[in-house]
Amino acid sequence: MMKPNLLITRLSAIGDCMETLPLAVALKEHWPQSKLTWIVDCGVDSLLKHHPAIDQVIRIRKGFLSRPREIIGLRQQLRSLKIDISIDPQGLFKSGVIGWLSGAKHRIGFAKGQAREQAWRLYHEAVSPSSTHLVDRQLELLQPLGIFSPHVRFGWNEPRSIGLEVEKILCELNLFVQGFAIINPGASWASKRWPVDRYSTLAKKLYETTGLRSLVVWGNQDERMLAETIVSATPRATCLAPDTSLMTLSGLLKRSRMYIGSDTGPMHMAVAVGTPCVAMFGTTRAEYCGPYGSMHRPLQCRYDAGDSKYRRHTTNDAMQEIQVSDVIERCLDVASKSVAA
Repeated sequence: MMKPNLLITRLSAIGDCMETLPLAVALKEHWPQSKLTWIVDCGVDSLLKHHPAIDQVIRIRKGFLSRPREIIGLRQQLRSLKIDISIDPQGLFKSGVIGWLSGAKHRIGFAKGQAREQAWRLYHEAVSPSSTHLVDRQLELLQPLGIFSPHVRFGWNEPRSIGLEVEKILCELNLFVQGFAIINPGASWASKRWPVDRYSTLAKKLYETTGLRSLVVWGNQDERMLAETIVSATPRATCLAPDTSLMTLSGLLKRSRMYIGSDTGPMHMAVAVGTPCVAMFGTTRAEYCGPYGSMHRPLQCRYDAGDSKYRRHTTNDAMQEIQVSDVIERCLDVASKSVAA
């Protein structure tokens, strides 16, 4: 099978999709002539459609399983692609059923314990991973295909138009020459957020010790308020990012000296474009979903354990245990290595 039609059913979210890119790259390296389709149900399609390993991105609406016409339409669309192999790194019923709808001859996913909602019943082969990090665990899904321990590559690609847009932004903000850090104070869960006043203190210390200003990024109006609070407290050390698309944000991350923030989509985007991360963890585990690779500096004082509902809605007490001095120490380590490089 030299030119298989492949399907990845990682529907969301931004960070999880970024961590799944090495799986797509490994498939394409194994079968360069294959056609790889990826299905999503969120705005990450705007990123994936530019990736050289991905031939087609299909975006569906959230909650499609409650709309019979959409199920029928999706089935027809997928059957027309004549899918040979579907891989489900998400491990939910909704992602597993898409592979089943496709009529794929070979459906692969995680075994019971990793997959949920009995999704494993929809696979021909259910894999029990032995690795710890999500990137490595997902790559183990390729073992039934004879692909073992592939080199981890994110394979990021930047269109020229995005590069020009990003360089214009950096020139306007006077960040193009001297280098800069990126601070992302937001997170989809309030329990993942580090206190805003500590970001302000951190930005000031980083500027005083290295001369690096921090570009504070945001993704919605609530996050913009957090970003504006930081910038107003430290105007010399920081500047506010403009409203950006995900692709433009990826370009900014690529050109920054480091990413500073918590476990979010932008953190995993920074990893994908090769930017070192100083990342803080509380209600997620750094060893499982932290920035992948030795260049990064994750920081976790305590894991606030519990089911996903609890961790999403609990306080950020575990994040508050992380002190500014601990974060600045890691930032200075990253800054010194980037200068040396």
